[in-house]
Amino acid sequence: MRHREVRELMTRKAITVPPNAAFKDIVRTLTERQVSAVPVVDAAGRPLGVISERDLLAKSADQGEYFRSLPARESWEQDEAEALRAEELMSAPAVCAKPDWTVAEAARLMEAHRGGPLGRP
Repeated sequence: MRHREVRELMTRKAITVPPNAAFKDIVRTLTERQVSAVPVVDAAGRPLGVISERDLLAKSADQGEYFRSLPARESWEQDEAEALRAEELMSAPAVCAKPDWTVAEAARLMEAHRGGPLGRP
């Protein structure tokens, strides 16, 4: 039985975000592109980490309790205080699978790294 290779399933032109992408921009990207996660890449395109919907939900729940306990602020101050960036939200380090790996190999690596969306060579 032949296992499919990662290259057969991977997205050729992945939607990515830079480390300084704001929370609201990441949410907009996920929504508009109808994806559930995006890699965070440096200026050279190297993966640093990944942000999934789960990361955003967890962070927004944590932040919600914190921000409710602060004294009242002007709306621009609240927006600035809540401006979380990709580098603060991402799961890291990025773990990347090679295109010629079988899906089974990539799945084993993902399991070893607790099911993260990317696998490391």
